[in-house]
Amino acid sequence: MSTVLFAPEEYLVFHFTLASPEGGIPTQKTESCGIFRSVEEAFSVARMRALKMMIAKTDPVQGDPSQRWAVIATEFGYDVKCEYLVVSRFWVHAKPVLA
Repeated sequence: MSTVLFAPEEYLVFHFTLASPEGGIPTQKTESCGIFRSVEEAFSVARMRALKMMIAKTDPVQGDPSQRWAVIATEFGYDVKCEYLVVSRFWVHAKPVLA
């Protein structure tokens, strides 16, 4: 039986959201949330950030608690939804570590 060695990878977490400039067309905004050595750590950070965003949106002081917010797990990371619309995504991306 042969052992297949995989190239080492690092895992990036990206936050995708729509930015609405005043009087302009909404555009996608992408923010890096960090680079991690393990996929478990990357998914954990993505989940924490998604939950933190959802909690802030439902806060009675700063957010709108009358809207239904949810964090949905996907195969790529986590989506933050308001009612039926995806308003933000936290995605994990793997890339090989260059020597």
